[in-house]
Amino acid sequence: MNKTLLTIVTLGLLILFTSAYYTAPADSRIGFKAPALKLGNSNNDLSPLQQHRGSNVLLTFWSSDDPQSRLENMNYDRLSRNSKVNYTHVSVNMDRSMSVFNNIIVLDELDRSAQFYSSIDAQYDIIKGWRLEEGYHSFLLDKEGVIIAIDPDEKTLAQLH
Repeated sequence: MNKTLLTIVTLGLLILFTSAYYTAPADSRIGFKAPALKLGNSNNDLSPLQQHRGSNVLLTFWSSDDPQSRLENMNYDRLSRNSKVNYTHVSVNMDRSMSVFNNIIVLDELDRSAQFYSSIDAQYDIIKGWRLEEGYHSFLLDKEGVIIAIDPDEKTLAQLH
């Protein structure tokens, strides 16, 4: 009896301690923790998402090859310049050329501090991790890094606390 009880208690403690270290899987769907974002060309170890940990983040993926995503990025960029917004805009460009990216920032009059370029080597992992195979999207992340909206509209962004 004592051996059985000891085994049950040991298993219970083992389950309790292992579950304390379990974190929800990352996925690019609403309600899941956002996948990692590694751009492959950063001078430091922090990705743009890690830099804004603890803040609401609007993460936009776009490319000059996809006019719709480029227009949405321009719109989100302009919205984010409003002093009353409760989120940080982080924009990731998926072009094959950094010079094209730099020219578009100037041409579209984008906020340079919010714009990031993904190296070609990192783009495959980003596309797979964020499920961008069929097109680019924007993701609204809460302060804990959980996705709360995909391609949010102005009304959704205005209601953010």
